[in-house]
Amino acid sequence: MKNDSGPEKMERDFIKMAIAEAAKSTAEDGRVHPKVGAVVVKNGEVLGVAHRGEFPGNHAEFALLEKKLPDAALAGATLYTTLEPCTARSSSKVPCAERIKARKVGRVVIGMLDPNPDIKGSGWSFLRDVNINVDMFPGDLISEVEEQNRDFTRQFRRMPRHKEPIDETFLAVNRSRSLDEWYRAVNVVYWNRNFQRDPTGIFAHLVEVIGGLSLLASQKKKKEVTPEAYLPKAFAWWLVLCAKVGVKSVDDMIWAKFPNACAYCHERPHDADACTERKASRNGPDWDRLARLGASAAAQRPKSLGEWQRMFSAIYAAQQTEDYGPSFARLSEELGELAEALRVFLAAPGYFLSEAADVFAWLMHILNIVEQKAGTPKAERGQSIEEWMCRAYPDQCIDCGNRICSCPPILESTIGRIAHEVPTGKGSFDNEGSFLTPDKMLARFQPMQPK
Repeated sequence: MKNDSGPEKMERDFIKMAIAEAAKSTAEDGRVHPKVGAVVVKNGEVLGVAHRGEFPGNHAEFALLEKKLPDAALAGATLYTTLEPCTARSSSKVPCAERIKARKVGRVVIGMLDPNPDIKGSGWSFLRDVNINVDMFPGDLISEVEEQNRDFTRQFRRMPRHKEPIDETFLAVNRSRSLDEWYRAVNVVYWNRNFQRDPTGIFAHLVEVIGGLSLLASQKKKKEVTPEAYLPKAFAWWLVLCAKVGVKSVDDMIWAKFPNACAYCHERPHDADACTERKASRNGPDWDRLARLGASAAAQRPKSLGEWQRMFSAIYAAQQTEDYGPSFARLSEELGELAEALRVFLAAPGYFLSEAADVFAWLMHILNIVEQKAGTPKAERGQSIEEWMCRAYPDQCIDCGNRICSCPPILESTIGRIAHEVPTGKGSFDNEGSFLTPDKMLARFQPMQPK
């Protein structure tokens, strides 16, 4: 069976075929089981399809690979499956992920991760670890699969999550990671989770997190809002945003603008008067001079997140009596400029490098104010953020517990937290609500007829 359409149309057709096959699934007992469909394609040709229970008690992948295609040459083929392949079965059965590896399938495209918290993400990780390319269905088709399996998923949402304390060995080994190592580590966990989001959506989340951190300035009291929680989150979402636009090295990006000296006056510590004069005399930083400063100071380049904090502390010293307000005002200004950098990114991508570096610098300054007010000795600064990062991002998602995050698009805890802010009876798209449906928007915003 050959499909001669374009590659994207072909891919969607294969995925829809797997979803249709999943709808045929049958349960072998009275329990709720997932609906799973699988399709194998090689060189644009569908070699076979199968669904769970097609052969009594068999998973869809087993039915397809071992029952229907036992002798087919599947090396390099693509398997479309609506549910993440299993990695553990009873002692007498081989897990589907192992069978996929054994048949040398080259790529697996998955509709949804297994909602069982004991399994979720393990199939994905196993396939990646054995060098099989793994992708997810497009967002709209993921939604179809999730709807198809809502009863199966619901039973696990009732199960409590158990969060294990961080392994102190992990903290000891990883607290001195370089900024680029944190860049990779955070995005390994969350890259697939954020794949369907665009940079502006990631930026909006960064602003949301910094909004929580700004309670330091407003001095509002919220029990769950602490620097220990929001500072590592702010740095992590900054790292995610940099990854989303494709920055090669965040270490290089920061060093290019802050080479152990102020970006404008080129002094360490920063000279406010010289800075003002030089900013007035030219538009933007003197990038050539900064490059020369960076080359001459290469031996002093920070090697860890803590060292970056100490470098910024030496350039822009925080005072114990310093108010948070002006720093958050400047950070808000830099966030506005970063928003502009995202808006014009396709026309002038380099602008992002400068503005992202500035946002990082102001986050560092706020961190230094926190530690200055806490009386942390200069030599010990940077230890707190390294520990907070290790505890918040221990190479797995602390919400779902998986090495590859498989949390839902919006956490239930988020919905619960904001529910009390929704006006009673107004937060909907129905006739009583405050929002127009797309068809009503189309009618409302049509050009007016001339009188």
